[in-house]
Amino acid sequence: MNEMKHQNWLICVNTILVFVAVMTPLVVCGQGDYHVDSIKHHARELIRNQDLTTREYAFDYLNEHLGRFLETYADYADSLPPVEGLAILQPADLPLRIVTYQLYRDTSTYEYGGWIQSKYLDKPVFLTDASPLWENDPDLDYMEFDPGNWYGVLYYDLMPLTRTGDEISLLLFGLDNYRFFTKRKLLETLVIRDGQVRFGKSVIEMEEDLPVDYWKKRFILDYSVQAPATMRYDPEWEKIIFDHLMFMPSDIPQQRIMRVPDGTYSGFEIVEEVPKLVYIEKVFWQTMDEAPGGRAQEDVKRDLFGNPIDR
Repeated sequence: MNEMKHQNWLICVNTILVFVAVMTPLVVCGQGDYHVDSIKHHARELIRNQDLTTREYAFDYLNEHLGRFLETYADYADSLPPVEGLAILQPADLPLRIVTYQLYRDTSTYEYGGWIQSKYLDKPVFLTDASPLWENDPDLDYMEFDPGNWYGVLYYDLMPLTRTGDEISLLLFGLDNYRFFTKRKLLETLVIRDGQVRFGKSVIEMEEDLPVDYWKKRFILDYSVQAPATMRYDPEWEKIIFDHLMFMPSDIPQQRIMRVPDGTYSGFEIVEEVPKLVYIEKVFWQTMDEAPGGRAQEDVKRDLFGNPIDR
């Protein structure tokens, strides 16, 4: 009997040890120091787990703990390890790190989270996604937001615009998965000044000699999911270049009309002295005989919704 009790005791101890070994990466390793394996686990769950409740828990975990985790990588070198599920921007020549991530709820509902870490800030700043309030506002291009009222996206690139002793401004390139049929690329400014973070600075001049009061704070490119549009800085041309879009009938009846690249490119010239971005309707003047994706352009003239127009 005593031998059986001893065996049961060993089984219980081994079970506890296995449980502790499995769970250790998922718990706090020290006060204010969150283990990299725990962050990696929840970031991976955020994009890979098929259960919405699990994804929501992972999203909330990153919202709560990622800031303190970033504080353990305060050298701003390329020391933060790559983490699947996190979009990490950490330019080598700037004391700055921007981390964003995405919660997929359903085919037309996404929520974003993010953190900004910089020597210009006392501590990492959390970004609260308020995009449902503003995504359809006609004045979105002219709005200024703070971190608690952020237009949430995944930032995939950045470039410095201006930098002084106590202020830095950047151009941010973002992806918003937005809707089932429509995605967005977004170009906006980030300004860090006096320990404060602001999104949106009037630097985008869409027309020549347009008064500064009418310059945009961000530029948004809506495109159909069937034909992704690009928006990037091209170092060879020293310009921001993006696809010029056109409307055409969709292959999907529920969509009816879609907006796709037409084979030409628009862009922005960067004038650093001002600073400002000057809109360019056509960066290159070459055209294509056929629309992207092999869809030949029709001779029939159609309205915005794809219906034929009587000539």
